[in-house]
Amino acid sequence: MTSEPALATVSLAPDGAPRRGLSTWLALALVVMIGVNVRAVFGVTPPLVPAISDDLSLTKTAASLLTSVPILAMAACAPLGHALTTRLGADRSSIALLSFLGVAELSRLWIDSAAPLVLSAALIGGALGAVSTLVPAFIAHYLPRLRGLATGVYSTSMALGVGLAAGTAQPITDHLGGWRVALALWGAAALLLVVALAAVRGAGAGMPERTGPVERVSLPLRERRAWFVTAVYVVPMFLGFGVIAWLPSLFIDHGISAHTAALYLVLFQSVQLISILGLTALTDRIRGRRGVFAVAMVTSTVGTGLLALSPAGLALPGLLLAGFGIGGASSLALVTLQDEATSPQDATRLSSMAMLFSFTAGAAGPFLMGALADLTGSLVPGFGLCFAVSALGMLLLIEMHPARPAPHLPRPDPAPSPDPQ
Repeated sequence: MTSEPALATVSLAPDGAPRRGLSTWLALALVVMIGVNVRAVFGVTPPLVPAISDDLSLTKTAASLLTSVPILAMAACAPLGHALTTRLGADRSSIALLSFLGVAELSRLWIDSAAPLVLSAALIGGALGAVSTLVPAFIAHYLPRLRGLATGVYSTSMALGVGLAAGTAQPITDHLGGWRVALALWGAAALLLVVALAAVRGAGAGMPERTGPVERVSLPLRERRAWFVTAVYVVPMFLGFGVIAWLPSLFIDHGISAHTAALYLVLFQSVQLISILGLTALTDRIRGRRGVFAVAMVTSTVGTGLLALSPAGLALPGLLLAGFGIGGASSLALVTLQDEATSPQDATRLSSMAMLFSFTAGAAGPFLMGALADLTGSLVPGFGLCFAVSALGMLLLIEMHPARPAPHLPRPDPAPSPDPQ
C-alpha cells in the first residue's frame, strides 16, 4: 500500500534566519530514503514469519500481531508528529522520531520471546505514523515547485521499500545470522537517514524552527459522502495489509520454497506500481470513475479468488492480478477523496476520518486472517475472506459518479503521510 491521506496540512513560517538551499536531487534522494524506511517493516516481516514462529513458538494469531500492531500504532500516533513539530520544530522532530525508529528496530537483535517482539512492533509503528505526517512539510519546504513529482517519488519509494525489504529478508536471514539480523538491519538504515538529515541541518539548509499552528478539524461522522470515501479507503487497506502479511506463509504452507515465496511478495508489490501510475493517470483524462475503479476491483477480486482456490497452482496469476487491483484501488481512493472534497479544509476533514478507519481496517486484516488460520488449520479461508471483501467492494461502484468540475478547488497533490501501500 502506498498512499495515505494526510492528517493535516503543515504550514511553515520563516523564523528570520537565513537558510541555504538544498539541491533538487539531494532533496529527492532524502524523500526516497524516507519513503523506503517508512514501509520496510511491512516487507521484511512477512517472509520471516515462518522462521520467527518456529523459533518463538508463535501461533498464527500471535504472528499476525507483528503486522496488525504497527498499523494500529501508526493510526494512533499520527497526530504525534504534528504535536512534536509545534514544540521542537520540523527538523528536530524528524531526527528524534527516526532515531527512535532506528533504536526500536535495532533492539530486535536481542529479542528472545513474543511479548517484546510485539512491543517493538508497536513502537516502530508509532514512530512511522508520526514520521509520515511530517513528509508534506518536508516536500513543501525543499521541493515547493515539484510537489507533485516529489509526492509520486515518495509513493513509489514506499512501494519499493516493501519490495526491497521482502526481497532481502531471506538472504540476510540465511547468510548474516538469522531473522533478528534481517529485522534489525533496517534500524541501521533509519540511523543513516538520521545522519543525513543532521548533516543537512548542520549545513544550514534545514527547515525553519517554527511551524504554523495545526488546524483542528472535526471528523464528518454524520456525512454520507464521508463514509463513502472512508469505505473506498478501507477496502484496499484491509486487502493490502492482509495479503502482504500472509502471502509468503500461504505459499510456503503449500510447498513453495521460502526464497520463491519472498520473490512472489516482491512481484506482488512491484506490479502495484503499474496500476498506481497507470490507473490514476487515466483519471486526469476522463471524468468517469466507475470504469477505472471497476478495473481495479475486478482484478483484485479475481486475483484473491485465485489465491484462495489454488495457492500453488495459480500463485503467479493470482498475485499479479491481486497486486494490480489492490494497488490501483489504493491510489484511486485518493482520487475519490479529491473528487468529493469541496475545499482544502474539507479535504483535511475527509482524510482525517479516512486515516482513522482505514488504518484500523488495515490492522484488522492480518489479525482476522491469522485467527482464521488457527481455527481452520489453513490460511486459505483468510484469503477467501479477502476475496469476499474485494467482491463486496464492487458495490461501491453504485455510489460513484463522474468528477465534478471544481474550479474553486484545484485537485491537490497527493499528500504522503492505501496501505502494506
